Parts: sequence; C-alpha cells; structure tokens
Amino acid sequence: MQQNLPAWIFVPIHGKNHWSLAIIRIHNDVAMLAHLDSLRWVHDPKAIFHVLRTFLCLTTPIDPASVQMGIMNLDQQKDGHSCGKHMLQMLVGAGMKQSGLDRCFWEGLAL
Repeated sequence: MQQNLPAWIFVPIHGKNHWSLAIIRIHNDVAMLAHLDSLRWVHDPKAIFHVLRTFLCLTTPIDPASVQMGIMNLDQQKDGHSCGKHMLQMLVGAGMKQSGLDRCFWEGLAL
C-alpha cells in the first residue's frame, strides 16, 4: 500500500433484515473506522468494529489499539424498508466524495 495515499474500504453490512455501511480508511499505517446506519442501533457498532479491527490486525501491520472508531450521524430513514436504498446512496455518495471524505471523515462522528 502506498504510504502517501489513503486507502478506502467500503463494507456493506447486512443482518437482522437491515443494511448499513462501514468504512475503513487507512493512511500512513493509521486506520479509522466509521459506521453509517440509517436506522440507528439495529446493528451493534461495537461488534462491527471488533470484526473490522480483527481484519486489520490479520491483514495489515496496523496496531489494533491505535484504530480510531466513530459512528456517522445521518438522517434516519422514515420507514422500515428503505435501508438498502439508504446504504447504496451512502456507498455511491462516499465513493464519489472520497477526497472530500478524507478532509471531513470525523466531522459528525460520535461514539
């Protein structure tokens, strides 16, 4: 992995009949994890972060203790069935704004 460019990994998550999105950002051996969910707390962010940190530990030289984590504050869906559409919109929007995400990745994050 080139040290001067951030790497982005987008991880769609499905469970409990719901979709959400996790984002991994790696830059200069520092990893940041974000969870984006249009129906907050259906998916357990701590469990998601545990799996993603384990993945990073097994596949990169990143120290798992140094991984930063946060939950992106989003507009919440108004119904019980549009989570897939919201997740795809987050994925497409994040992919199109990747350089913008680099600057504001932690704005609006709370854990």
